[in-house]
Amino acid sequence: MSAPWLLLLPALSPWVAGQVHLEPALVRVDRREGVELWTVRATLASPDKLLRRVAELSERQIDSTTALERSPRIDVCLDRRPLSQVLEYALGGAGLRGELVGRTIVVRADDAGGATVDQGLTLAAGAWADAAARFPRHPEAAGARLAQGELEELRGRDEAARARYLDVLERAPASSSAPEAYLRAGRIAAERGDWSEASEHFRALANLEGAEEYQPLARLELARATRELGDAAGALHLLDALDTSHPAWDRTEITARALARVETLIAARRFPEALAALDAGESAFDSLGASQIPRLRALALEGAGLGDEAARAWLLVARERSGPERLAAYQTAARLALDAGDALGVLFVAREARTSGVGAAVAAEEAAARRALGLSDAEPASAPCANARLASAEERLASGDVERAAAELDELYQDREHLALTPEERARVVLGRARVLRAQGQPGEALELVRAERARVDGPAFRRALDTGMARFFEESGDFERAADAYRGEL
Repeated sequence: MSAPWLLLLPALSPWVAGQVHLEPALVRVDRREGVELWTVRATLASPDKLLRRVAELSERQIDSTTALERSPRIDVCLDRRPLSQVLEYALGGAGLRGELVGRTIVVRADDAGGATVDQGLTLAAGAWADAAARFPRHPEAAGARLAQGELEELRGRDEAARARYLDVLERAPASSSAPEAYLRAGRIAAERGDWSEASEHFRALANLEGAEEYQPLARLELARATRELGDAAGALHLLDALDTSHPAWDRTEITARALARVETLIAARRFPEALAALDAGESAFDSLGASQIPRLRALALEGAGLGDEAARAWLLVARERSGPERLAAYQTAARLALDAGDALGVLFVAREARTSGVGAAVAAEEAAARRALGLSDAEPASAPCANARLASAEERLASGDVERAAAELDELYQDREHLALTPEERARVVLGRARVLRAQGQPGEALELVRAERARVDGPAFRRALDTGMARFFEESGDFERAADAYRGEL
């Protein structure tokens, strides 16, 4: 064995006259059976000088840019390490990267800051992998494996991430990284629908000593898994126990628990309770949870046998979703409306579905609705019996369903010149549209609409019906003076 060494820098003595004197820098290599182990110790050392001494002792060449000469001074203390680690730690502290290529030490500026996200993740994963491999028994090794799993998740490699988490649990089940590994492994299992494995991980986390801060979340996830495994009653029991032992105060947590309870009540076929829970908690939900309300309400209404209301709820879901979820929502809305005997509602759904490009998905329900209304299959779906459409829109408006009434009345108003409407029916279309504007907070626009239509259309029957309708319009608003003017034909 030989041990070449060199002291590079001036000897250090204590502070003298306000100046710093440096300890000697030590660079030494020990060789045994073809293995090189390096010892490098230095304070405020020049990376360029350290590396040149390493190259001299190892009989290697240096391939570098001016970044090495311009690099800042470094502190390093390494004992009996492979040369690759010396390059990584010593040069890394100066913002450089070094690697061995044959008998050459290649040094470049560390450009990780300009790397793409995927390249950055790859570099980080490699660093954590090296740390875990070099120090497998170190207390932080479990943390390194957990970090590897998290990086795999960020790259969309869930199965590789799961393997890392299970590795943490196998090697260090009592480590500080175990709770997070249980949680992430459980969620990956739940994502792929393996609720049995998910349940095992969440149950273990809920009972893990020293992981009290994870227990509320673990028990909530366990309740979900229990529900998905078909035990809705058991899931409700878990949710009740969770609220007793760990009351929720944070809005996000309150929302998550409330939504889990609603879904579990639906799974237990306790639909009225699910609707009541939605109504009671809706105002407290965060924005993310609020987006789940239409789907849950639609499921609960459908389960409760309220087909007409459920059809409207599923239509709201279809407007907010995309892809297969939107198509399925339109199909369900059309089916429920048809079952409820709401043929016009089916045609309304069909028109929206066609606008979204999935009209074929509800073609059978649309054909059945047209037959129920006595319409020809060849007749345009957008022009069923105008009188029936008008009556339906007025009924919806009276019941407070402003959105659907507005859509129907708007279409009737646009087509009023081409539809076979009596003067009274045409006046009802205009008045209906005015009522929609008032319901939407635009009373001034409603009055201007009626005035413009009255001035444009010449016909005593139409004007009489319009004046009478507007008089009632004003009476409903408590504006009796204007109502009297309207009765006299003075709008």
